[in-house]
Amino acid sequence: MSTSTSWKDALTSAGFTGDLVTPGDADYESALVRFAKNSQKKAGLVAFVKSPEDVSIVIKYASANNIPLVIRGGGHSSGGTSSTEGGIVIDLSRHLNSVRIDEAKRMGYAGGGATWTAVDAEAIKHGLATVGATINHTGVGGHATIVTSNGSILTVNETTNSDLFWGIRGGGSNFGCVTEFVYKLHPQRSHVFAGPLIFPVPRIAEVAAAAEEWYSNASEKEGLMVITTNKGPTGNPALLAVVFFNGEEEEGRQRFKSLFDLGPVMTLAAMIPYEKLNALQNDHTKYNQNYHFVGGIRTSVTPDVAKTVFDNMLETMNAPSEANMKMVLIWEYHVLKKLASVSSDATAFPMRVPRPITVMMINWTGDDEKSALDARQRLDAIKAFSDEALAPAFEEKGGKTELDTGYTNMEMGDPRSEDVARAIFGPNYARLQQLKKKHDPDMVFKTWYPIVPASTA
Repeated sequence: MSTSTSWKDALTSAGFTGDLVTPGDADYESALVRFAKNSQKKAGLVAFVKSPEDVSIVIKYASANNIPLVIRGGGHSSGGTSSTEGGIVIDLSRHLNSVRIDEAKRMGYAGGGATWTAVDAEAIKHGLATVGATINHTGVGGHATIVTSNGSILTVNETTNSDLFWGIRGGGSNFGCVTEFVYKLHPQRSHVFAGPLIFPVPRIAEVAAAAEEWYSNASEKEGLMVITTNKGPTGNPALLAVVFFNGEEEEGRQRFKSLFDLGPVMTLAAMIPYEKLNALQNDHTKYNQNYHFVGGIRTSVTPDVAKTVFDNMLETMNAPSEANMKMVLIWEYHVLKKLASVSSDATAFPMRVPRPITVMMINWTGDDEKSALDARQRLDAIKAFSDEALAPAFEEKGGKTELDTGYTNMEMGDPRSEDVARAIFGPNYARLQQLKKKHDPDMVFKTWYPIVPASTA
């Protein structure tokens, strides 16, 4: 009997009710599929759980038998943290993926395997929305139900297991597997003004200047992303500004007057259903392809720096390669005053700063190690150049602080590194170590920015 089969038999005997998939099963290969193809690994068993009780059974069994264990929610990690080579995957995506809305209480209940596509679509039916992702096929991440390392099924909120509630809001999967998230919902109009404005590539400096002019007076009802790439839809470099205004088109055009006055060669911004907003970037981020993401905190992007960084990106990507590579560099312009008004120790996530981020993503064909290494090296080179070019503007604003720790979805260093985790969680790390000691002293959960328990630090 194979190891995987013995695991399957043991979990079934323990009362597991979901689907257990092992090598050789018809759906095994599809069970391994992730957003980033390069992050996929050959699991020994994939447990498609149907309940918190199923999760508890798997955690207890894996822990007792020292079997590597990972959790797959939306499967959107390009760092491979929701995959395992030979271990067990707790997969929430098949059965725990539904969303229900309590309109009267303005609460949304999302299964741990739900994506923002489902959350957005269900909530807007009731004229509601919540704070979420900018790409709708990412997993959701609220009041929650969590299964901890000893198999306990806990409700966490501000009054019940409040320490754990604090920890999971930024601490990721360090403390267990969340089977349900509960979100506060807010009134939301059904249609918004949003979409891309497409500009000739040589106008990058003018677009950057217009974006900065708009950002200086932007309200919380609007947002912008300036997107550059070496390969647009025609295969040539492209430059676009994706605008968003939570209101009518006439006012939206007025709010983004500095960009419209430049005369984009094509305007695709229009009134669209709210739930389509977070699908605007899907063409850049198609599922099950090879990806790496990096990012960095920044302040302003001057016209000269914008052109220099864009030119460097094109030069780096135009160097000969055996693989077909696409690089996307995005300057996000989100209004972060609300986020920054929250204390850095209010949740485990400490980066409560008003500064936006630069997002860099490389996508390539070919599953060989040479192509993957080539892509990684180009991405790292572009990030290093961008960080250096943006540094003077940052220094003018006082430089980085201990709260400029980074956004963990952007592969901030090795996601399996304890040292990187210490830097990411910054001033909150010591408190997180105490929580780890209490809820996961044996480090059952250690594949995503692992926190070392206080007793073994």
